[in-house]
Amino acid sequence: MAEQAACASCGKDLEPADRGRPRRYCSRACQARAYRARRTEETTESGPAPARSPTAGPPAGDDSAPHLSAERIARAGIDIADAEGLEALSMRRVATALGASTMALYRYVTSKDDLVAIMVEAALSDVPLPDTPPQNWRHGLERAARRDWELYHRHPWILAKVLVTTRAHFSPALAADSESAFSSFDGLGLEPADTFRYMFMFASYVQGVALTYVSDVEAERQSANTARRKGTSPEVVRAPLLAPGAYPRLGPAMRAGGDPWDLDALFLAGLAGVLDGIEADLARRGLRGRPG
Repeated sequence: MAEQAACASCGKDLEPADRGRPRRYCSRACQARAYRARRTEETTESGPAPARSPTAGPPAGDDSAPHLSAERIARAGIDIADAEGLEALSMRRVATALGASTMALYRYVTSKDDLVAIMVEAALSDVPLPDTPPQNWRHGLERAARRDWELYHRHPWILAKVLVTTRAHFSPALAADSESAFSSFDGLGLEPADTFRYMFMFASYVQGVALTYVSDVEAERQSANTARRKGTSPEVVRAPLLAPGAYPRLGPAMRAGGDPWDLDALFLAGLAGVLDGIEADLARRGLRGRPG
């Protein structure tokens, strides 16, 4: 006996079609709602809507999906993005994970861009900011770097949404994170332009190394099945590069770097170099900051 078909929008059982293609919707109204949902997800002509707080309740008068909330939707989206990347994220995937219809989600989240925005807020808010002032500027930047490094490991997808950019965008949680890092320079008497220059150097380094980690995560995800099918291994791919004498400078350096690379150790070593550079510049200006 054939399985009873259901409306792709509301889930109501469908009567079999007398002829032609199988029916997907129980009414023209459901078909129109599904079309609008797809259009909203694929393109937002007026640009992304302002991010809604992950703890925001449903719109006024909404009681159609009492088990849903912006917080639950954000958490489901984070789970999908953590496991499969942002490319796998869609309103339909989140709705399926929550056992709800896609249309029900649009009562809480206006678009996929809005969904990602509240996911970023939720993920950043999961990592509490320091509740004590730093011992000195170096200690402040070190703990900010470690916090961000751990965040990118926990949620690799978030890096693309918090990258340093010349295009202004506002996120309450990201602004609070940056404010905390900037406080490392309190008491030094720096001009705002100098503080920005140091922070730009610092953030560019942290996020630059994080890009290496995130790229590796994505490449491994995409190539896992291909490598298994072809029976190739990373060692086979790297063999020409590491052959003795083939690349007398690059080859030995790559071998010395380790296999696999210890990105945590490389990150901390490079961070120390960046902070040494800032310290040298501060010393040239006769600025030392709070004692360590």
